[in-house]
Amino acid sequence: MHIRHITLTTGHARDSFAGEVAPNVTEAMQGLISRICAGEVSEPVSLQEYALVGPYSISGRCSSRCLTATVYADGPPSELICTIGIATHSRCGATLWRALHTYGQIPVATDPDECPPEPWVAAALDEGALTHPDALEWLGDFERCLAWGWVRRQSQGV
Repeated sequence: MHIRHITLTTGHARDSFAGEVAPNVTEAMQGLISRICAGEVSEPVSLQEYALVGPYSISGRCSSRCLTATVYADGPPSELICTIGIATHSRCGATLWRALHTYGQIPVATDPDECPPEPWVAAALDEGALTHPDALEWLGDFERCLAWGWVRRQSQGV
């Protein structure tokens, strides 16, 4: 099994395989996702809590078999870095794919009407990514880790 990983800004896409993410990282992501889905995240959660990166934070929402997460550079002022969408089913995937194309202020290279087959993870970069280029060093890996946490969570029926 693989997850298709797409960067909307560049159109770059690659397949991510489960072996790319260590089990302890997947577990940490599942814990973060559980907090998001339980509504425990009313404000962005520091990613330093998960020994991943800093000073960045994340918030998000779960809907059916899709997850939307936003990553911020902590301020002041707080700046939106990107919006990440993860879909494991077409029921919400096509809608989320189109919605991702409306987020961010950086033009995209992908077509909102050409949704990839699920499962996929896609990122819409925002202007904060331009002022925080260090985020681009870890963001792609983080997107894949979060996606594998979501896929594993879904496979467990949670």
